[in-house]
Amino acid sequence: MARKLIERRSHGFLERLMPLITSSGPGTKRVILAAAFILTTSNAAHADKDRKLVPPEVVQFENSFMDHDTRIVIVGNEKGSYQLYCEPKAASCIAPKEGMNYLLFDKNTYWKMPGATGFITLEFLQDWTIVYNNNETENFGLIPEKGAAAPNEIGMYVLKKGPHEGGYDQDIVISDGPIMYGTNLNDEGRQRAWQQFFMLMVESCARQQGKDVLGVKLAKRCDPAKESCFISIDANLVGVGGVQEPRKVAVYVGFDIHDQERQTFRMVCTWPDKKYKLCRDWMTGKLISWLDERP
Repeated sequence: MARKLIERRSHGFLERLMPLITSSGPGTKRVILAAAFILTTSNAAHADKDRKLVPPEVVQFENSFMDHDTRIVIVGNEKGSYQLYCEPKAASCIAPKEGMNYLLFDKNTYWKMPGATGFITLEFLQDWTIVYNNNETENFGLIPEKGAAAPNEIGMYVLKKGPHEGGYDQDIVISDGPIMYGTNLNDEGRQRAWQQFFMLMVESCARQQGKDVLGVKLAKRCDPAKESCFISIDANLVGVGGVQEPRKVAVYVGFDIHDQERQTFRMVCTWPDKKYKLCRDWMTGKLISWLDERP
């Protein structure tokens, strides 16, 4: 996010409405905001009357966390997950609420909310919030499916293109080159696949970094405050992301601090093109996070 530029945009009369919106109760806020929607969209609705409707995508909250000076928000549906970025200082950098449905707007969205007379586009949402100006990013807007009661319920984010050029990375995988995940395996098959993969990591680490380093990496690190322990091991493997040259792979295994024979998680992180770090739950192959690690 270090290279982004933010442009703040607003209609003049929207600024005059803001004191009314922020000082009103929830019901009144919706009425005032709905009136503003009609005022700001009426001209666009008339000008684009022949434009084909493109509905926003309905998504659900999956995760939200901070990475240095950037908030990362993950939303998704049965088609996959979007990993979105925003500037925490911006009012539109909101963390969606768990259990709620949201409407995801991109540059092609052209939609009319139930009962509205005008149309809503990404550009319209940006008039209420901000614009991220960067050729490497694409802006996305989020609003609650039930509608926004105030501008601070409108989220604006960017989605960085990653190792796969689709809008979002593949949500669940079975394998990735030499990595076989536990996706859809029964208990016996999953245990066998884990033993083979973990031994591959152990042998590769010992060969590439030495047995002494391997011994240090296999030592458990415990955090009493979180009542958990973990080990991490990394090595370079060929074939990750379909690339036929060595790529870093890291494995993290968590343990219960009270019963260190019981594993609490298995996570695999890869660097498919040396720029992006993708982490998955080994048990399910599901995407956990996707980080841009370029300076």
